[in-house]
Amino acid sequence: MSVRICNFPKADGLPCGSPSLHGKRLCYFHHRDEQRRQYAAALVRRADFLGPRLPRMKSLHDVQAAISEVLNAIADQRLSDRRAGRILFEIQEASIPLRHPRGSPN
Repeated sequence: MSVRICNFPKADGLPCGSPSLHGKRLCYFHHRDEQRRQYAAALVRRADFLGPRLPRMKSLHDVQAAISEVLNAIADQRLSDRRAGRILFEIQEASIPLRHPRGSPN
C-alpha cells in the first residue's frame, strides 16, 4: 500500500516528506497552515475590498477622487454605511496635512 507524501517545499527547498492527510495533498501541519493563510486572506478581502482602488493621498484632487469612489460604492450598495464612515474619516485625516502644509499659517 502506497502512502501519499506532503510535497510542500520547506525553507531549504526540499519537500516536506511527511505523510499527507487522507484525501489531501498536504500533511497535517502544512494543511493547517494553508487553511490559516486562506482564512486570513478572506478576512482581509472582506474587511477592505475598497482599499486598493483608492488613490494615494498626494494632493487634494486625490482626496476628492477617493471621496467620489466611496460615494459610488455607497450608491451601488457595495459598502456599508459604517465602513464608509470609517473610510471617510481616514480620508479626512489623510487630507489634513494637504490642507495645512508645514510652515504655512492655519
